[in-house]
Amino acid sequence: MQPEVEPLCSPNQGAPGLHREAGSVLVDLEAIEEPMARSLGRPIKSSKQYLRQVISEYEALDRELPCIRKFSAPPSAQPLCLCMETSEDFTHLEVLEALEAELPGALESGRLSSIRYENMNVICGTAGRRDRWLITVTDFQTRSRLLRSGLSLRGTAHPLVRHDDLLLGDYRLHLRRSLVRRRMLEALGAEPSEED
Repeated sequence: MQPEVEPLCSPNQGAPGLHREAGSVLVDLEAIEEPMARSLGRPIKSSKQYLRQVISEYEALDRELPCIRKFSAPPSAQPLCLCMETSEDFTHLEVLEALEAELPGALESGRLSSIRYENMNVICGTAGRRDRWLITVTDFQTRSRLLRSGLSLRGTAHPLVRHDDLLLGDYRLHLRRSLVRRRMLEALGAEPSEED
């Protein structure tokens, strides 16, 4: 014989999922979970299913992109900056000589503003990423010519790309990972930190 179960409140007061059974209160978690999920803007699934889904998304993103550059603010535009990605160890002098071979007198004529090296493994805190050489020119004509020709270093052709395009791609990956991380923390009930 089962003890009689009566609703804790009247049907008009509407606390679905709460029942009193022989002096104790029983809570139907699934009945309460749906309105809570709606109020949080989550899909209506059990919290375990939702948590599993969010964690699997984060783990998949982590496997796919183990090293992502972090940004504290959106990158600023640098339309005259070009980039050469490479796994080889070049010196500034080698890059300058390759530029001079392509654009004779580029440094003296003022068409070349700077050559900068970015060690992406240090920036991302990982290993195996290609390093970037950033070449800043002073006019769009020089930029267009270098984009078409690229550079030849140690007998190998290296294409140049707009640095803005690479930074925008890095920033999108950062935003994607931050969103998934924030969703995971919210599903766990933790507050996202400022770095997210």
